[in-house]
Amino acid sequence: MVAAVLPTFLALDTSNQYCSIALQARGQVFARHEWSEQKHSAMILPMVRELLAQADVTLADLDAIVVGVGPGGFTGVRLVVAVAQGLAFAMNKPVLAHSSLEAMAMAASALGHREVIVGMDARMQQVYWAHYQFIDGQLHTSTAPSLDDVVVFAEHIRAVNQPCAVVGNAPQVFDQVARACAQANITIAEIDHSAPHAEHLLFVANVAWREGRAIPPEQVQPLYVRDKVAMTIAEREAK
Repeated sequence: MVAAVLPTFLALDTSNQYCSIALQARGQVFARHEWSEQKHSAMILPMVRELLAQADVTLADLDAIVVGVGPGGFTGVRLVVAVAQGLAFAMNKPVLAHSSLEAMAMAASALGHREVIVGMDARMQQVYWAHYQFIDGQLHTSTAPSLDDVVVFAEHIRAVNQPCAVVGNAPQVFDQVARACAQANITIAEIDHSAPHAEHLLFVANVAWREGRAIPPEQVQPLYVRDKVAMTIAEREAK
């Protein structure tokens, strides 16, 4: 049987402090994942050009743009959605939009974990999180990307009563989360917890592509989850 030819995808994610780019082309994956802090806008397009040159493909060769739409830092999420839309409009390509938390879950899946809770520091003592299961090799969402206080997220971890892995930087940032993992005997997966990797978006994008879930660029929306970026003075004092 002849193996199916994978589509050519450019995947982008700047929802966290890293600028992450991946290119699936000619049966290979080319990736760059670099600390960028507040320099996403200066780094992302040069990194795209470098990967395209490395793989010897052009934007015209792409079948679709893949983008991690958040949740995460507002500026990074807005930027990556705008870049994905701009490239897609310019080349008349569709877009596959996925939560950035899915990329973290996929990294755990590669190690064999089939139940995964993703928790990322959202600042202000809050966590962006989601709960995923892998069934028959496909990602299923048990709890959609959400925003909760650290205490609420820790309680969700304690309530899990089946084998599960936690990924993301929440256990490193918040003692309450680390304690909850230990109390519930929940595994902290051995992956890079610092930020989503764009290359991990490629698996879910390949499934979505086969299922015809690509969308026009004008339909891509940031997944902010939070509608507020800072506490008032009174809220900080109350905390």
